Amino acid sequence: MNRSASGILFTLSVSVGVAMIGLGIIWPLIPVYAVQMGAGGFLVGLIIASFNISRTLFSPFTGKISDRYGRKNFIVGGLFFYAALSVLYVLPANPTSLIFIRFFHGLASLLVVPIAMAMAADIAPKKDLGKYMGTLNMSVMLGLGIGPVLGGTIQDHLGINAAFYLMGILALITAALVIFFLPPDEKFSEDNQKPKTASFREIITHKTVIGIILMRFFAASGQGAVYTFLPILALQMDLSASQIGIILSANIFLIAFLQRSAGRLADIVNPKKLIIFGTCASGLAVMGMPFVQGFALILVLNILMGMANGVSLPGGLVVTGQLGRKMGMASLMSITDAAWSFGMIVSPILSGIILDVLGVSYVFIIGSLLILMGSIAVTLFLWDYQPEREDKSPPLISTLNPEHKIKLTR
Repeated sequence: MNRSASGILFTLSVSVGVAMIGLGIIWPLIPVYAVQMGAGGFLVGLIIASFNISRTLFSPFTGKISDRYGRKNFIVGGLFFYAALSVLYVLPANPTSLIFIRFFHGLASLLVVPIAMAMAADIAPKKDLGKYMGTLNMSVMLGLGIGPVLGGTIQDHLGINAAFYLMGILALITAALVIFFLPPDEKFSEDNQKPKTASFREIITHKTVIGIILMRFFAASGQGAVYTFLPILALQMDLSASQIGIILSANIFLIAFLQRSAGRLADIVNPKKLIIFGTCASGLAVMGMPFVQGFALILVLNILMGMANGVSLPGGLVVTGQLGRKMGMASLMSITDAAWSFGMIVSPILSGIILDVLGVSYVFIIGSLLILMGSIAVTLFLWDYQPEREDKSPPLISTLNPEHKIKLTR
């Protein structure tokens, strides 16, 4: 068993990637499933939103508890929760019950990705924080990108229930990987003392944290509008379903493939520059989408958006990881994750109103302005931010054997 930092990162990346494939498999199927059960438009929206409602409500608490009681058990518990939910999805007799299932699915997701991100930041040497965070986030994005394609194929050939069962099977496989190939939480401290964490008030009043929270919220609000309503805009341009799929896939996979290289860059330059540049570029790319015609031009703008987001995401993770060592890694990451989830709640509601009142073009214009507001916020609040570059302490992890124990610094 490879228990070096790189070995643990590899295990985390494979585990999270497989889990996200399972989540991605059912992601585009939920609205269809709800409609087949008789749900109307409002109920479908509520079913979709309930996932992020629970993430927003419970994020600060799960992160705080994980900082006190460890990482591994939370991840394993979340994955078993995934497996149980896969069975519940095929049982409901009415669409209303899907609200509660999606709500608890959102809670289960909090126990996996944010906690895995915190573990990756725990074990990363300061000089490689961006590489570690980018690598794990790449697995997340690849899983979410592969999942919908796999889910659609399974639905066409085996039925929608098979997709839910496969999500559960993948969750159990991932849980086994975590159980057997990640060291126990006791190995992650030299004296087994629980790390101190900042209070919720101290975190949300920190100037840099405010900037990250605002950026995450506005970026989610704007980008969520793009991913939700791009198919409608594309249909107005007379694009085919396959062309729409290519456009969305290019966007998501570019984000994924840029995570590791952009993470390395964030280890060299001030990560705030990547956040500001990437967020601003993403907003400008979205602004242009309703003003172009044809497959080629809309594809180019989505490629630019994907590249911009691929650059900004690792920068934000590096800043969060550096602050998390002092405030509590999972506590901070869960709070910034709550900001993103809240943006994803606001986005479909706001965009739906804009669509009804002003038309689909204004969904993208206002979405662009929201992303640019995030760029302005992060510029103002991170203007004086300087990363810690000097790695004066020993590496957080060199190996996990009896002769070499880890000392985590916060």
